[in-house]
Amino acid sequence: MTSRLTSGPARRYLCAAAAIAISAGMASAPALAEAPSLKGEGEIVFPTLGGSWEDALKRAFFEPFTAETGIEVVIVPEDHAKLMASTKAGQPYADLTSLSGGMLEAWVRDGILGEIDYKYFDPEVIENIPEVWRRDHGVGRVVYSMVMAWNTDAYKTAPANWAEFFDQSKFSGPRGFAACDKIVDGADLEIALMADGVPFDEIYPIDMDRAFAKLESLKKDVSKWWTSGSQQAQGLVAGEFDATTAYNGRIYRAIKDGAPVNFTWNQSVQMYDYMVVMKDSPNYDNVMKFMAFFSRPDRQAEYARIQTGGPTNAKTFEYVDAELAKWLPGNPEHKDKVLVQDYSWWAQADEQGRTNWERAVERCTKLLSN
Repeated sequence: MTSRLTSGPARRYLCAAAAIAISAGMASAPALAEAPSLKGEGEIVFPTLGGSWEDALKRAFFEPFTAETGIEVVIVPEDHAKLMASTKAGQPYADLTSLSGGMLEAWVRDGILGEIDYKYFDPEVIENIPEVWRRDHGVGRVVYSMVMAWNTDAYKTAPANWAEFFDQSKFSGPRGFAACDKIVDGADLEIALMADGVPFDEIYPIDMDRAFAKLESLKKDVSKWWTSGSQQAQGLVAGEFDATTAYNGRIYRAIKDGAPVNFTWNQSVQMYDYMVVMKDSPNYDNVMKFMAFFSRPDRQAEYARIQTGGPTNAKTFEYVDAELAKWLPGNPEHKDKVLVQDYSWWAQADEQGRTNWERAVERCTKLLSN
């Protein structure tokens, strides 16, 4: 179903930015410098996975963007395989999408992304986006964490780490885990190694044999191999599984809505996404305007209030209060509990040109098909 809106180095940066904002007492939000005009007409086509993520995007970005610029946002279901194929055919079914940091280089190598033109970005915005999120083919979208979440009715005392999550003798019940096409986003292999006792500083390079052996031991207990964030809290509340891997923002939103769920930062995996524009997008200029709008600190702060997504613009911490900052990925209080995902390892390619991401997806698919 398509809907239309007609109105209305990263880890160190985040910890430092959060610490500065918290120590400053979260002063009242400063006025934004005057930005280039984003007025326009027409549309952009943006794919999403629905659920609370889509709702947060509408409220924090899509609706105010349309109200300010006159450019409509058309929402379509996210399907990366379809987007890759349609772009290679010269007719991308969407203008832009979000990619995990681990997928960016593979898409660049495939030649299916357009370059980012920063002419619509306010100079102050550019100044406050670290270089790691200001790439030729991608703009930092959000920082987030893959956490362990559970139904509080099922477990009065919850698993304390991934080893206990895997241990049915201590915490019996069905599990949720990321499907193969989400193997990087879901941190499947990193989590499997932590469950097998591997410390943070020895996770990379990933021992795939060891990780998949541990994952195979969990296979029989997984009742849902989730493919989208919306399935995580929904599955916990519905009793489809008692514990799952999940995006921190999805579970935070469910907690605020009164659902019997919780999560821990312990052994969480910190990640980040890029926004990218597809090659041959018919709405290229409108996409650049949207990216400039999306990168503003006031908009990222509003998204953080709704979805607790960590910002990629350092100035955003000046727009949120200390209580909210505690729930954001990158808060220094969590730093010793967090593994930062190594996207450079995931992007490494073998002699045949296959990235570690592509090899892992292939092995995962084979494992789950047996």
